[in-house]
Amino acid sequence: MMEILKDIIIPGVAVLVAAVGGAITIYIYYSNSQLRRAEWLYSLFEKFFYQSRYADIRRLLDYGDKNDLEHLRKALDTHGNQQLEEELVDYLNFFEFIATLWKLEQLPIEQVRMMFDYYIQRLGDYDFIMIYLETQGFEGLASLVREVRKLKGVK
Repeated sequence: MMEILKDIIIPGVAVLVAAVGGAITIYIYYSNSQLRRAEWLYSLFEKFFYQSRYADIRRLLDYGDKNDLEHLRKALDTHGNQQLEEELVDYLNFFEFIATLWKLEQLPIEQVRMMFDYYIQRLGDYDFIMIYLETQGFEGLASLVREVRKLKGVK
């Protein structure tokens, strides 16, 4: 009886305890990952929607009339309005960061789309902005814009 206890039961209990411990560790890791992702999304949401830093460019791309958009296009082509270009670059850097998190598989495309689908698609509505993304070091964002538009069925 002692040999059965020593050879079978004790090792079996040890394996069972190790398996349960491993499962709990995986569950905790997964839960923490989900919590961390939610914190990132909240932080990004707060920065984008509640801080005024991106508001002017967001309004311009969303509601800008043809003259305002032409002014932006010329500013990018000639680098003639550094303040306007810098405001756009700050806006684009925000989304480039999101694109980096997506490329690193830290934020799934579904979560990116839940929060920023419309604004990412709007970037793709303007050919001059897509050209700017490709030529000024925003390749990650350009890739994200194409992916979001593809998933939405927009060219």
